[in-house]
Amino acid sequence: MKILMIANNLGIQSGVQRYVQNLLLHLDLRRYRVDLFVGDCPPGQDSTGPALTAAGVRIIPGPDDDKRRIPALWRHLRTHRDYDIIHFHTTSKVNALACLMIRALCPRAKLIVHSHIVYPPTTLVWRMAHLLYQATADYFLGCGVAAGRFVFGPRIDRKPNFAVACNAVDRSRFHPDAAARDRVRAAYGIGAGERLCGFVGRYNHQKNLLFLLEVFGAMAAADPRWRLMLVGGGEDRPKVDEKIAALGLGDRVIQPGVQDDIPAFMNAFDLFLLPSNFEGSPITLVEAQGCGVPCLASTNVPDDGAVTDLVRFLPLDAPLSQWAAEADRAAVGGAHPDRWAELAAAGYEQQTAADRMAELYDRLAGGQGR
Repeated sequence: MKILMIANNLGIQSGVQRYVQNLLLHLDLRRYRVDLFVGDCPPGQDSTGPALTAAGVRIIPGPDDDKRRIPALWRHLRTHRDYDIIHFHTTSKVNALACLMIRALCPRAKLIVHSHIVYPPTTLVWRMAHLLYQATADYFLGCGVAAGRFVFGPRIDRKPNFAVACNAVDRSRFHPDAAARDRVRAAYGIGAGERLCGFVGRYNHQKNLLFLLEVFGAMAAADPRWRLMLVGGGEDRPKVDEKIAALGLGDRVIQPGVQDDIPAFMNAFDLFLLPSNFEGSPITLVEAQGCGVPCLASTNVPDDGAVTDLVRFLPLDAPLSQWAAEADRAAVGGAHPDRWAELAAAGYEQQTAADRMAELYDRLAGGQGR
């Protein structure tokens, strides 16, 4: 079976790209010939490309931009129309038009559109995109129900050709690891009596890091043992640095930059913070639970990824003192618990999720699509 996957870029910092990498590395690539049409890795990030190429995925370079992607994809599909499955991971208003083009150029292929986002508000243009997606796609996937409804329409989850494809993670990597915890904490000078909260992801408006710093300021005022580690980078780095200085938190905040050994850093945390302005269903929330780390997120984060009782939610308009108190209650200390029995039962184990995706590919390619 020949499959084309379409994604934004090869940067490991992207949650969507980590999902694509995890999926491809757990598919049987002897049965599925996969082309990945994707943008280059952004500067300063490790690339998923080498691992995917070594596994047998063919990387087809494309632009990391919705508007420029359409003509580049058109040029590719004009001469490569023999795909059985096209799995589109970059759903947006513009890419609804790309799906119309895909349907025209590759009428035989089964088109799967996969939403990884919730980006309010739902505008008139988005409602038009809903109609285009529903007119062109054979199957709809969402990292959660909210992500599916946002991109494909408010009643998409009532349709038989919609399913949730949860952001599963690799159990062999994301699990409680006391040795990794000790190693990272020692490397960054976290003392035995100190508490470490952390964040992993991109520095941007979505992740709401300026508010996270205000929360941490309240936490540190209530308990001076707290320190904060921000793992990642992005366009909001200058604003983050200014906010740290304005709050007088320079000696309490550690910024190690973009890292590839995310499980080790997750294990180092006593609490994972995710006060996002909006999310689809963040893979980092599952990664944290896989490592047994308590989590405190905003209610703007859909709760379908909160598989265990490690996750707590607060609204963004709750007082900072309430955020600090909830952080204190959540971070109980001690060894991280293993919650993989719950995560696996809910479908968040990567090999199980990949097997389910393979079943979908086989069913659609066998003629049970549109």
